[in-house]
Amino acid sequence: KVGVDFSVDTPLAAARWELRYVADHAHRRHVIDLGKTEPVALASGAHHFEHEVSDFGVSGLKKSVVVNVGLFLAVLFDGDEEVIQISMVTQVVEKDGTILRLVLNP
Repeated sequence: KVGVDFSVDTPLAAARWELRYVADHAHRRHVIDLGKTEPVALASGAHHFEHEVSDFGVSGLKKSVVVNVGLFLAVLFDGDEEVIQISMVTQVVEKDGTILRLVLNP
């Protein structure tokens, strides 16, 4: 689950969020789409965005790619124009057979 409090200076006619996870391996970059919201009109001012991702979609990747450093991206668009990208570095570790994704402080 991810939540973002944000504000916009000008109204956005077709605001939408796209979420991605980038698993960067020495030989290849895996970009995993985690979902997107439907476009909505946003007035200028404060807003909140929240989205829950039930599956990160990494089951087809090798464990060495998954248990590594990655990048979680939350990108706000207005139509096709990128407004802001929030990037969070993650460290994925295995502890007692459980995969844990730790978000490092941006």
